[in-house]
Amino acid sequence: MKHFIKCIFLCAVILFSGCTVKEQIRVDIDKFTKDQASYIDKDVVITATLEDVVSRYNLYRGNKIELSAPFSYYGKKSFWTWYILLQEGENALRCYTHYYRLRPDSSAINLLKRAENKKKAIKIIGFLYQDGLDIKEIYYNGISVRPDVFVQRGYYLGW
Repeated sequence: MKHFIKCIFLCAVILFSGCTVKEQIRVDIDKFTKDQASYIDKDVVITATLEDVVSRYNLYRGNKIELSAPFSYYGKKSFWTWYILLQEGENALRCYTHYYRLRPDSSAINLLKRAENKKKAIKIIGFLYQDGLDIKEIYYNGISVRPDVFVQRGYYLGW
């Protein structure tokens, strides 16, 4: 019986140690590339400007980044899913998420309409891939939308 209890305790410790939340760190790309080893057990969000991401795209690719920029378009035009086009001067970046498929949640549209009416920038956190930034969170004026937890009509769209 003692061995059974020890085994269950050990299994519980192993199970729950994998469920701990990582500390989130915000850092710029230069500091991150200099010392990547110190960020191994952290949730790293690389803060960047749109201009820097566009000019050094390959350096940022595959990383979780945070961008704050105005946008010029949101919808579905000549791309496989709904997206937001961040644009500042000549620099532009497509931000999309496969969770939204063809149409986003109304909370995302409302958030973007508020920013559009005020002509303000939005903040997007996501992973940068070859075809743009895969959105994990959208922020504007203290409000956030997370497409990875979006549910519509009782169906989880995160497949």
